[in-house]
Amino acid sequence: ELKVALGMLRRLEFIYEQALYPVAEFSFKHPLTQEVALGSQLRERRRQVHARIARLLETEGSGRIEERAALLAHHWEEAGDALVAAHWHRRAAEWVGLTDFSAGWRHWGRVRTLLATLPDDREIAELRIHACMRLLAMSWRVTADLNEARAIFEEGRTLAQAIGDRHGLTKLSLGFGMVSYGLGDIATYLKTNREIYDVARDLNDLELEANATAFLGDSLFLSARYREAVAVTAEGLARFPRHSPPESWFMGINPYSYLLLVRGIALCWMGRPQEGLEAMAQSFIMASEDDNPEDISYGLPIRAEIHYRAGDATQALADAQEAAELSRTLGDPPTLFAMAQIGFCSASLAAGRSAQAIACAQTALDIHTRLDKAHAACSATLLAEGLLLAGDVTAAQAAAQNAIALSQYSIRQNYEAIAHGVLARALLRRDGPAAREAAEAALTMAATLIERSGARLLAPALFEWRAELAATLGNDVDHQQLLRQAASGFLAIGAPLQAQRLAATLSAE
Repeated sequence: ELKVALGMLRRLEFIYEQALYPVAEFSFKHPLTQEVALGSQLRERRRQVHARIARLLETEGSGRIEERAALLAHHWEEAGDALVAAHWHRRAAEWVGLTDFSAGWRHWGRVRTLLATLPDDREIAELRIHACMRLLAMSWRVTADLNEARAIFEEGRTLAQAIGDRHGLTKLSLGFGMVSYGLGDIATYLKTNREIYDVARDLNDLELEANATAFLGDSLFLSARYREAVAVTAEGLARFPRHSPPESWFMGINPYSYLLLVRGIALCWMGRPQEGLEAMAQSFIMASEDDNPEDISYGLPIRAEIHYRAGDATQALADAQEAAELSRTLGDPPTLFAMAQIGFCSASLAAGRSAQAIACAQTALDIHTRLDKAHAACSATLLAEGLLLAGDVTAAQAAAQNAIALSQYSIRQNYEAIAHGVLARALLRRDGPAAREAAEAALTMAATLIERSGARLLAPALFEWRAELAATLGNDVDHQQLLRQAASGFLAIGAPLQAQRLAATLSAE
């Protein structure tokens, strides 16, 4: 009877044969047909069918069960078992969330929604808190809706307070801090992480403390508090284990390898690129061992920029290409795609290719105005540098002013310093000696920001920017002296290619 029915459905082209061996498998030709077929069954009968399918999948799919988690969540949800469906949505979120941020976000959202329909007990409350925490931790990757994030946080906080879960409340606060990061509000992100760091130490939970320390280090490096970032990361690397359970990684990233990455970045900006690049390389090795490409995908474009600042176009391009390849393997989520564009922009600037640099920076900035706004200052500053390289001084001035505003909002002092340097040079190239006062003011501000932040990586470039002011004013002696100081400074921080470039310039003069 079944064979006859299947044959008729095939002839009428409602279904088609998907496989014959080892077991015959058929699929609906159109999703609408499947929907109508399901809808024609009585509700209780439909639920029973979904439950039977789910149990069969659970029994037969032991080797690929994580891959089937989303399908199981669907069947259990259709079967009317909200709790079991929520658990499968959680497993699906943890499985797919590493490679598809939007899908992970949707699955955690279903966990939250399904559990809200059930009577509260401690198990359900803890899972709801965990879902809220995960949604907050992922929010900067997929959305920039502060109201939605606040509602998720308040829901989780109410549940945590009701069951007296201080650990859960602390994790929720970490997640809500990531919302500030996503919105580019680094001041709030830093303030939140300082508070959570103190709370985590009081709770005497090493895994929670490791995550809190990694987030504090992150906010310190982003706000260009490099000396503090190096101190905090050194303490964390000394105290926390290299290996910890992946389920304890708050944002899906091992806090130990991330501490090492942050330390490397901070050391580079402090004018110690050799130490910093070594730490970053070690971090990438660890992330690879942990099968965590996302961590590497964020670090590589930053390393590409460090190579650009050191004048190494070849290494900058290699990092950008590797970042782009990793982004592709993860489905090119907007946040990773934007970072890869930053890498390509840095490589293009180092190679003197202004058109490519402008295009990549603009692409990154377009994304960073919507998501991951913490990096908007970086992409805006690189765009200003690209426009200056192209000789479009009017556009470079406007872009530099925009970069300064974004940097000030996000307290990204290193990028504000660079943007002031671009502004000074754009004004000088447009207005000549008449721009002296404005250019001097911009360069003085750049010097203040470099000193305040400890971004010694930029100190040699500042000499070069001032050399251009001297040349514009016709002071050739000061111009050459400042270029020699810049070359010496580049050698001191381990950027010989920049020193060679300036030596060639001095010889030509």
